[in-house]
Amino acid sequence: IVKSIFKKRRRQQGSFKRISWLKEKILKHQEDQQIKTARMDRFLVSYKRPYELLHTFREIFEREIYRFSSNKPSPVIIDCGANIGLSVLYYKDLFPAAQVIAFEPDQSNFHLLERNVAQNHLNDVTLYQKAVWIADETISFSANETEASHIVTDKNTGVTVPAIRFRDFLTQFDEIDFLKIDIEGAEWAVIRDCATSLSKVQKLFLEYHGKVHETEKLTHLLSIANNAGFSVYIKMAADHLAFPFVEKTLGLAYDVQLNLFCYKN
Repeated sequence: IVKSIFKKRRRQQGSFKRISWLKEKILKHQEDQQIKTARMDRFLVSYKRPYELLHTFREIFEREIYRFSSNKPSPVIIDCGANIGLSVLYYKDLFPAAQVIAFEPDQSNFHLLERNVAQNHLNDVTLYQKAVWIADETISFSANETEASHIVTDKNTGVTVPAIRFRDFLTQFDEIDFLKIDIEGAEWAVIRDCATSLSKVQKLFLEYHGKVHETEKLTHLLSIANNAGFSVYIKMAADHLAFPFVEKTLGLAYDVQLNLFCYKN
């Protein structure tokens, strides 16, 4: 009984072990092409790129950016852009009986996602090797086996992956307790298409990727969130421009990266 109470209290407090100095040093000196497995806190995690593992583990388990509360023992959680599955491990630790649906189109990442779900013995987790999009079709995808894999508009580049119209997928749910969308720039198109379905979502985490000169896309997303009944808290996800008045833009795929925490009062 005491052990059960302590475990429940630990989950409520979010007291995951921080990565030790020694483990960080070991990870930083590993190569990044072969699959490796390490114990991270109470999880077995398979991965390729140690620097991505360090960054993502800290983001999810130390800073707990996906932490949310629910009065349901089995909340419905949908993860778009699950990568190798650290977020899925986190959800199931927070809510062991949660129903988790995760999408990850990158083949290499998806295999690691499957492996991490299996070796941690997670139940009620459904995985889709598909991209969430605005149509049921085959799309071009930059599958570089990293967190930055993304949909590309040039059909002559990347690989082809199956995509689903996410708006149609959402129709099967009466209520979604937590929806995470981190799809490397495709979020604007997907959220626009799903605007009328967001009323059934209680909490939405959205990582926005944009360009400085496309501010109207960000304001449109915020307007959609507001119309769906969300309050929005914004945090910097990555600080790309040290001197915005001087640099103005990176000239890359995107130079604005924000975490939008959308919730209903």
